Amino acid sequence: MYITLKSIKRNLGFKGIEIADIFIAFPIIVLFIILFCFTSFKIPSLIFLLVGIFCLLPINVSKKNRMYKVLGLMFQFISRQKIFIYQNIGKENDFVEKEN
Repeated sequence: MYITLKSIKRNLGFKGIEIADIFIAFPIIVLFIILFCFTSFKIPSLIFLLVGIFCLLPINVSKKNRMYKVLGLMFQFISRQKIFIYQNIGKENDFVEKEN
């Protein structure tokens, strides 16, 4: 009898939480506690916590299973280098987009 694994990632068994998610969530929680308890920045610390929780939401998009991974892909897509090449094709003038 063989035991098979779905993936080689280290899951903690609670909705697919990985070790990397814990490493990201721990500083968010510590920073929230410091800002909320020891400073006068109550509302910004709550907003920071809500953004942190939003980034850790589980979603199903390909193999990217957390919102912060999807946001990283979106920023990478938006900030990629674009090169536009102008070509004169007969009577119509077209712009052709070339991606690296």
